[in-house]
Amino acid sequence: MLKKTTYAVIFLVSVLLPGFFCRGYALNGKKQGFTGLKYAYLKRMVIKSYTDKIPLKFKKYFNFSNFAYNIPFEITAKNARVYSVKVEINNLKYSGYHTALIKILDKKNGEIIGIDDITFKTEIYAPVAVASESIGRFQIIKPVDVKISYKNIPGLNDGYCLKSKKIAGREAKFFIGSGTALTNANTERRRIINFGDTVNIVYNKYGLVLKTKGIALQAGALNSLIRVRNAASGEILNCMVKSNKTVAVR
Repeated sequence: MLKKTTYAVIFLVSVLLPGFFCRGYALNGKKQGFTGLKYAYLKRMVIKSYTDKIPLKFKKYFNFSNFAYNIPFEITAKNARVYSVKVEINNLKYSGYHTALIKILDKKNGEIIGIDDITFKTEIYAPVAVASESIGRFQIIKPVDVKISYKNIPGLNDGYCLKSKKIAGREAKFFIGSGTALTNANTERRRIINFGDTVNIVYNKYGLVLKTKGIALQAGALNSLIRVRNAASGEILNCMVKSNKTVAVR
């Protein structure tokens, strides 16, 4: 009785296990696949295939996760001389889930003898400038107000800044919460002329220099363009900010 039971177990193992491990896409009516290929090897192949096609300076900040394997193909020293592995990735967006198509090829004729896939997730976490604490509207941003923190780049819809020194000295357009990425969308160059300021309008062209008084209709930073009303004529002019008291007609 024990001998029969042993034979039955051996039969089930020999019949069912190969079918379990070699499930995959059928080619020419046959299920093709190799069992046992180390996950680490496939993972390295997929990551290399992906990064080779991404011309980004942020490659070193890519984060790969959530790898899900269907069949672990087996490539041994013996069959590596006969078969080769090819990785194809089509949805090369910078962030989110991707699918890598794994093809087992016959080295002699290039014929596909096995196909399966691996899914994985990518994110780009890079060091960007963020508010170290809450920053009030129109507040001039000091170096102490800025710190570097790793953020998922594709998730920053308003952009990002990689260097804190480019943010210090700018002015907050509106309230900025602690930890928020500091960008051109929520900061601007420090304004040196405010709305309603009295300014000197300078017109300099073809050697002719004219000066008159005006009222700033917009706030502006150095070398920014603002609208200014000529106090004498009421004409509205487009002017470039030259100092906190002077604008030049464009």
